[in-house]
Amino acid sequence: MGYPLWIRLEYRNDVGRIVGFTGSIQSEAALIEILERYEITRERLVSVEINGKSYSPAKLDSFFQKAQIEGEEV
Repeated sequence: MGYPLWIRLEYRNDVGRIVGFTGSIQSEAALIEILERYEITRERLVSVEINGKSYSPAKLDSFFQKAQIEGEEV
């Protein structure tokens, strides 16, 4: 999958309400920045779509594990 990508994130905010983010990202680092900015953790994510297609929970788990190994706290 090449960049840029359109992403749609649905996640629970601090009070448990489901909110969303839709935008274009240019790199994996940009996605990590968005997750940090909105304080989105793996546990808070409800759904993820990339270019209109659902992103599987297994791939999300793998992404978050990789980000932690590389020193990012996502």
